[in-house]
This record gives sequence, structure tokens and C-alpha cells, in this order.
Amino acid sequence: MPDNCSGLKQLNKKRSSIERFFVLFVIVFKMKTNKIIFLLLFIPVTFFSQFYTADTLITNLSYPVAFAFLPDGNVMITLKEGPVKIYTLNNTIVSQVWNFTDSCVSDGERGVLGICADPQFTVNRYIYIYYVHAIPPLPTEPQWLRVVRLTLNANNTGGNPFIVFNHPVEVIGCCHVGGNVHFGHDGKLYLTLGETNNQPAAQSKVTPLGKILRMNSNGTAPTDNPFYDDGNPNSGNDDRIWCMGLRNSFDFCFSPINDSLYATENGLITADEVNYIRKGKNYGWPICEGYCNPPVDSFTQPMHTWSPTIAVTGIMVYQGTQYPELNGRLLVADNKNGRIYKCELGRAPAYDTIISRTQIIELGPLTSLMQGTDGFIYVLNGGYEPSGKLHRIRPSSIGVNNNQQEVPGGFVLYQNYPNPFNPKTIINYQLTMSNYVMLTIYDLIGREVAVLVSQKQNEGNYKVEWDASNYPSGVYFYKLTVRQAGSSTGNFSAEKKMVLLK
Repeated sequence: MPDNCSGLKQLNKKRSSIERFFVLFVIVFKMKTNKIIFLLLFIPVTFFSQFYTADTLITNLSYPVAFAFLPDGNVMITLKEGPVKIYTLNNTIVSQVWNFTDSCVSDGERGVLGICADPQFTVNRYIYIYYVHAIPPLPTEPQWLRVVRLTLNANNTGGNPFIVFNHPVEVIGCCHVGGNVHFGHDGKLYLTLGETNNQPAAQSKVTPLGKILRMNSNGTAPTDNPFYDDGNPNSGNDDRIWCMGLRNSFDFCFSPINDSLYATENGLITADEVNYIRKGKNYGWPICEGYCNPPVDSFTQPMHTWSPTIAVTGIMVYQGTQYPELNGRLLVADNKNGRIYKCELGRAPAYDTIISRTQIIELGPLTSLMQGTDGFIYVLNGGYEPSGKLHRIRPSSIGVNNNQQEVPGGFVLYQNYPNPFNPKTIINYQLTMSNYVMLTIYDLIGREVAVLVSQKQNEGNYKVEWDASNYPSGVYFYKLTVRQAGSSTGNFSAEKKMVLLK
């Protein structure tokens, strides 16, 4: 999947007028190593968060996990315990596509999980569903990680089941079957699979566990896959493997701007990840969780991490007219806190790094998010929720100078200056209302190394100096977390990257 710069000019035109970036090239000569280091820094002149609210469109969903839109605007939703249903956005059930209740195991993280429609759906009416297949009672029956293709009939019920992918697993336990199915720009079907608590499997080329797979729509392996040998996944390499070294990658997305593929990864304890997925790459699990420290040449480091873990789930890149300020931004949801984060992508044209993140809304435990046919962002509140909901995110009409309190955070975080720095740097931020504030510093592997602010502060502009004289050179992150007085929606935060060079 070569990088593609098509759409870059279009992306730049759509950058919001309230967020503009200077690009600064810094050339640093390291005397001890006799190397020249090029650093590309994105320094925002100013940064204001757009404010968002959510409309609840579909309710009383029993343990929903994933959803996908049909061309007519209706939405297919997988319910973990077995049913797959189609809804209108007016909370009306159109049909029950299929019910896997009598042929799946749905405790823990297992059940009916991923779903997508074929790119040629208007012609072939195909949909694809990923689930854990078994015939109860357990544990006497074998279990299978399965993708089935159904054909939607005229009444929107499924028929003509065809097994696209079917992998037996001896022991799953509760967990690590995370996965979803999506088609790439190349017309191939991609599937992500957890390692089912079998950690060594993630590093093995003879099993699909702990991988992202790439298949033709009928389940066969494309000959240009990186580990293709004989076309038979049961002999030699599993020819369907696209990348490896994943623990439990919950979801993934293809950028509408280029061919970049991004995936969320649920860590064990230390860190959740967002990974930039490329052909044949190894992402390190179980040797590394989060950033490999020290780096391992054969492993690809994550784009970004959350530490401690928050169970990152849904992921998407927005491109549309409903939220111009989000164009080209990567959005990530989490299940623990129910937040959506806006991530600024850097290093064009691949956009393979995250330079900052900002929380934009909090909605309770989330499993997936997706752009609808109308250009709005939709997000599913579900997973372990017995009464889940589908929300539509919309821009709020309330701005930073409005006295009303419908603002998700009420703060502005600026890039530190200077950056890179040695040994001191200044961090500026603005509060638009009274908040309890924490400003913390983390190292590259997510360890907290300093707390600069931890107190209630009034509305105003603030400047904090960090003296890193006693810290080694490297990449650090500073995170501003606020809690509005009287707020019941939890903390809001923004995070940025800085470089200490000595």
C-alpha cells in the first residue's frame, strides 16, 4: 500500500480558519554522535476546540458492538448476544437480518462483533459479519472465529450464508477476540483478530491470531500479501496475514484522504495504542506493550498511546462539510471513559504520526464510530451496556464567550515554547471558566514524570515553566486535564508533544 498524496491540497484547503499551523524545520547537530537530526515541528498559533453535543437517535439496544450504514441511510447494528438488526435513524426496526443466538457464544468479549457492507452492495446486496461461532452448551463444542457473508433479500433479511473466514480456536476464555471487518480502497476485505489470550500467536506467521488479515471478498488470499507462499492458509504461512504483533486490535479505519490504515489496540496494563498499519509490519506484542524501550528495529512503534489503558475502540478519519474543523483529523473513542478524542495528524503525505490530541465529547462507554451517508459522525454507546444507544454528534451553537455551560472543557492548550528546548520551556493555557486543573508531564512510554499544576483556577491565561535540567533528552508529552465545577460528565483533557534536546 504505497503512500498517496492525492487529496493533500484538498485537505489543506479545508483546515479550519481558527486553527492554523506554522511548520518549523529545526536542524540540530549532535556533537557526541556526529549526526544531524531533522525535527519537523507543528506549532499552532492558536488552538480553540469546537464544541459538540449529541442527539440520541436509537435506544434500547441490547449490548451493541458495531454498526454500518447502508446506501439508503439505514443502519445495521450487531448485538453481541446474537441478533443483527437494521434500524432507521428514527428508532424504528426495519428488520432482523439474522439471529446467531443459537450458534454463537457471547459471554465476556465474545459474540456477534463486526459488520460491513460490500462496496458493490447496490449490485450484489452482500453484507459481512464477524462473530464467535459455537453450538452451545460449552465448553464441549469447538469454537470458531468466523466471518459469514449474507445476501440481503428484498425484505432486508439475510439469506444465502457463505463462510468467508473460519478459524478454529481451542481455548478463548473470555477475551481478546476483538475485531471488525472493513473493505479497503483496494477492494479487499480486511479483518482484525485478537490473539485469544494466546500471546505467542501474535508473533507466529502460521496462525491468523493477533493479526490484521487481507482477503479477497470470497476469503481467498491475494497473491500480493506480504507472507503469501502457496495460497493455502493451513500450510506454511497463513497467506492472509497483512500485519502481525497485535494483542487485541478492536477496530480500524481507512483514511478517505489517502490509503493510510489506522487501528486501535487494547493493551494489557501499560498502554493502549493507535497504530499506523502497513504491509508486513510487526507491532511488537507480546515483546512490547506501547512504545518499545529501547526500540527494536524489527518492530514498528505505535503512533500514539494512552497510559494507563482506557480500552480504545472505534476509530475514523473525518472528511466532510458538517465539521470543517475536523477535516483530516483522526477520531478515537474509548470504552472505559466514553470519550472521543480528536488527534492531529502530522508528517504528510502519509499522516503517520499524531502530534496532539484533544477530547471533544464524553458519552459513556463507546464501541464504534463512523461517518454517516449525511456527513455526520455517529457513535455507538454499547459493548457491556444492556441498553445501548446510537448517537449523532453535531456542532453546538454555544461558543467560548457564551455564559451557558454546554462546553466540553472550556480551555485552550498552546504548544510549548521553545520546542525543542534545553533545559526550560514555557507552557501556556487559557481557562474560559473556573476549573480544577492538572498539568502533568509524561515520558515516551507513558510514565508520569512531573506534576506542574494541581489546583482549582479561575478564568484567565496561565503560563507555567518546566525546568527539565534533571531529565534525559527525549520526547515528552504534557497533558492538561480540567474538571468543570459542578460537572457530572467527568474530566476533559488535551495533550501535546515536546522535545528535550541536550
